[in-house]
Amino acid sequence: MEIDINELVEKSRVPRRTIHFYVQQGLLPPAEGAGLAARYSEEHLLRLAAIPVLRRRGLRLDEIRREFQQRTRAQLEELLHAAERERRESETAPWQTQNLLRYALAPGVELVVDARAPAEVRKRVLRLLEQSKIIFST
Repeated sequence: MEIDINELVEKSRVPRRTIHFYVQQGLLPPAEGAGLAARYSEEHLLRLAAIPVLRRRGLRLDEIRREFQQRTRAQLEELLHAAERERRESETAPWQTQNLLRYALAPGVELVVDARAPAEVRKRVLRLLEQSKIIFST
């Protein structure tokens, strides 16, 4: 399957500017051809779907680039299937039974974190909490 940039934007729901940024960052392979003749593939759609999943798991863009270099297409597809299963399960689970951690950052400002988040995400949350003390103390 080959599609143009307009179809890629429509199917992925990712803005054209973001797609070009991801290509520059090495998260997406360059299009085949240039200008109006540029064509994108299933690989582009797969990666565009995987990026937000990996971001929600706490990965930075450079870490996502490494993931794409290390994972096979089948592994990326399984990642997306697992994320969809998790999404469906979270929709059916009542809000009260979710294991959420709440952090008050300032009056009226609260950070809510899934307690099941990966260790790397929890480390980043701690850094975020430290920075929020500085931000909200001024």
